[in-house]
Amino acid sequence: MINTTFITPLTSMPTLEQIGTGLKSHTEKDTGAMSFADTLRSKIQEVKDLEQASLDSAYAVSMGQTEDIEGAMIDAAKASVAIETTVQLTTRAVNAYKEIIQMQI
Repeated sequence: MINTTFITPLTSMPTLEQIGTGLKSHTEKDTGAMSFADTLRSKIQEVKDLEQASLDSAYAVSMGQTEDIEGAMIDAAKASVAIETTVQLTTRAVNAYKEIIQMQI
């Protein structure tokens, strides 16, 4: 006997018009929410917060206030990845800006 509990019926896909109206309403909601500069500031602040959390947890482990070495290592890895990503994005943005400036009009 075949087990059919894992088989799910196919549902119809939305039409292009339905997708388009969904996108319009989504973008109309977000236009007044935050500017690019505000978004950039908030993301950079999140990176700073991750770095501070990493430093705090490393300090707590080194001073013997906690024995959560795994948590400190996870915090350090999160901060490291966030900083590396920020540096890469900054480098790419600067390179794109330089390339645009050098274009002939």
